[in-house]
Amino acid sequence: MEHRSDNILDNPSLKNLGSPAGYKVPEGYFESFAENMEKLLPERPELEQVSLPATDRTFWQKVRPYVYMAAMFAGIWMMLQMFAMLGSKTTLEPMESNPMIANALSTEDFVTDYVYRDMSSRELVDDMLDEGEIDENYEFTGLSMDADAEADSDSTYILP
Repeated sequence: MEHRSDNILDNPSLKNLGSPAGYKVPEGYFESFAENMEKLLPERPELEQVSLPATDRTFWQKVRPYVYMAAMFAGIWMMLQMFAMLGSKTTLEPMESNPMIANALSTEDFVTDYVYRDMSSRELVDDMLDEGEIDENYEFTGLSMDADAEADSDSTYILP
């Protein structure tokens, strides 16, 4: 049985090739390498007198890397949440199921300030007729129904 070594330099077929491959360095070359390199480099007196100013860092300078890192992780978390929301096939819940929104929609001030402001007078009257709040014979006083008043977006709507 032949003895096999994992070292390829011990392989008998490579020993018969002749000269070894690679470079040879002089004896003791790496022992004196640092000293020889120092002798070859030019003098730099400005580097020998390294004295950093002894300034105290402010609180923000000390905390800034941690704040930046926290902001980075928060941004990554928000981005992953957004991708999760975009990828899911969930439907929106009706507004009545949220108690805060249902409470806001039940107050007359909210509806007057946010819903009626975006509607024209004609749309308001049509909506009130459809819901049965007023009938067709209702007398509109102070409510302008002409086209010129409807075109004016800055006009204040007077509700019946």
